[in-house]
Amino acid sequence: MSVAGRVDVRERVIRKVSEKVASEVIGVEVGRVSVAASDYRDGVAVRIDTPMPVPSLDDSDAVAATGAVVEAAGRMQTRVKDELSRVLGRPVTRVDITINGAVTPTRRRVR
Repeated sequence: MSVAGRVDVRERVIRKVSEKVASEVIGVEVGRVSVAASDYRDGVAVRIDTPMPVPSLDDSDAVAATGAVVEAAGRMQTRVKDELSRVLGRPVTRVDITINGAVTPTRRRVR
């Protein structure tokens, strides 16, 4: 018995792996990252929709070290591309990142 239709596991796996890698590189929870992946010019293209981690505004040294949003996003883009290429074993030819907000680290109480 055969079932009509198709299951494209490869794209789903690439998307899930990309979500995990992007969340680790960017520094946000995997549930906050949304990824779309497709074949593009002999490789893989990914579109990432994510909040950007920002330091607490009380920590002026950390804020200064973060730099401009555009520069930080560019560094994230390069790191995601390099890490994904390594993990997937395929060239990642394009990474587009859309910043949809900001997240700050949660404060933990010292006991």
